[in-house]
This record gives sequence, structure tokens and C-alpha cells, in this order.
Amino acid sequence: MTIKTWLIASLICVSAMSALVDGLFFLRGMYDKPVSSLLAGYVAGILLVMWILADRKDHPQVGRSFDDGFLLLVFWVPYLPYYLWRTRRGTGLWMCAGFLGLFSLGFLVQLAIWAVFQVEL
Repeated sequence: MTIKTWLIASLICVSAMSALVDGLFFLRGMYDKPVSSLLAGYVAGILLVMWILADRKDHPQVGRSFDDGFLLLVFWVPYLPYYLWRTRRGTGLWMCAGFLGLFSLGFLVQLAIWAVFQVEL
């Protein structure tokens, strides 16, 4: 397995565990975000930046500046759709939607729990 595969697998695991914790807190009626969930958001962002840096080695058509790593760490949110579109075109937009789904997984789990218990009442 390559480093890119490990980074994506780690990103999926961190997002899933964070969503599970968010869902459990929501199920118990504690609506504040736990500290572990906030930390998981930062870790997921760093894992995504590390994946972009590892993936860029396979795509030389994307230009790099002298302070590439720092700028990517600061501006990864607007850069991700651009990078995925530039390297993969339509498939990249689907990947961007997948990454967006991973980052909003906690909200989606809470929404599912809310919908289940609204129907049950």
C-alpha cells in the first residue's frame, strides 16, 4: 500500500470515529461538540493536506510555489476543488464531494438520528 492509501484510510477512520462520537453525544442530549471531535477536525484537515502533498508528486502539471507546504496548509479549503479539477477533471469533482461528505459526516449522523427519533415519536 502506498502512503496516499494510508492517508486516505486514516482520514476515513478519523472522520468515522468523530461522527460516531458526535452521534453518541447527540443521542444523549449533549449538544456541545466534544473536544475530541474538534481535534478530529484538525487532524482530518492535516491528513488531507498530507494526501494532497503526496498526490502532487504524481501530477507535475500543477505548479508549485516556493512556500508550497505552508500555503497549502493555510488555504487548503479553496485549493482542494481547484487541485482535484486540475488533475482529474470530472472525477475530481466527485472526489471533492466525497471529501466534503467525510468532513460533514458528524452532521449527517446527527441528522439521521434526529430523523429516526422524529418518526418514532
